[in-house]
Amino acid sequence: MLVTPRFSAADRVLVVAPHPDDETLAAGIAIQSALEAGAAVRILYVTDGDNKPWPQRWMEKRWSIGPRERARWGARRREEAARARAMLSVSGRSADARHLGWQDQGLTVALMRDDRAVAALCEELAAFAPTAVLMPALDDRHPDHSALHVMIELALQQTGSSCQRYCYLVHGARHTIEHTVDAGHFARKAAALEAYVSQLSLSRRRLHELAARPERYSALATPRAPDIDGSGAMRLPLGQPGKLPWRHELLVVVAARNVTLRLLGTLPRFGGRSEEVVLTDRSTGDAVKVRIVDDTLLVVPPFLPTTAWAKLHRAGARIVVFDRTRWHGAHDPALPPFPAIGRGVAADLG
Repeated sequence: MLVTPRFSAADRVLVVAPHPDDETLAAGIAIQSALEAGAAVRILYVTDGDNKPWPQRWMEKRWSIGPRERARWGARRREEAARARAMLSVSGRSADARHLGWQDQGLTVALMRDDRAVAALCEELAAFAPTAVLMPALDDRHPDHSALHVMIELALQQTGSSCQRYCYLVHGARHTIEHTVDAGHFARKAAALEAYVSQLSLSRRRLHELAARPERYSALATPRAPDIDGSGAMRLPLGQPGKLPWRHELLVVVAARNVTLRLLGTLPRFGGRSEEVVLTDRSTGDAVKVRIVDDTLLVVPPFLPTTAWAKLHRAGARIVVFDRTRWHGAHDPALPPFPAIGRGVAADLG
């Protein structure tokens, strides 16, 4: 269900932005509305958006982009974010900001590596104690956005937060119901976007089109644990993988309140409709054998999960950043039945 959030002076609104400019594109009007209502607003910038070589090459008239150049570009984007926040101020009230400085285009790696990223998000949640979180949608086509969604969900679960979660989609087609927008709100949002000179240099038309979308959010219900069948297996949708001409990794995140299993494995190129793959948690060495049939993953977790997600992830270097296939949660659209596999923890792999 798509909604427009309403805030009061009692609210504490945390806007989580994977990159500087996402807060304006996805929540520029919501930020203003929250400030007008008297709510406390904080924007958490997770990366500095420093891994954007083509606009930097264009604006700096250079070809080689190394660590120092990326650091300079990231500092520039932080300055642009500060100017954008000033443009979104209402009646002398503005959002405060926190910058984590994580690796741009590296959030999937951070999610799958270990618990450190989620632990840092837990600290941010505990420090601000939000009543509402505006966060990227799971089906956003930018891998940083979708991976950050999973990390936030894990952090909210670990902290036991009961805040309302509103999900925004920046990269991807979402049909929204048109609704009236306050002209002053929209003018300030457009002015805030103009602060991002670095991003508009090559993408002005596209970004203004994104900013013009109505700000409608998916309001998430309380997460429901995956269904477990009689053999102890759960099913996770994978979309429509088809035959994969490029190397893909299968990523699976299975979580309970105090434990998270991060499973990775490489799929064969041009695989068939049914595959068995061994996935490994690199931090613990735990291994699980899973089966893929058509667009469904069947896996027997070594503990009773409360949440789970899976994704077919394009491995190696990319020319285009955006994902072709996305993360799927345990309760994405209903899946047809098929024969189960036996338990596949490490001791059973032979």
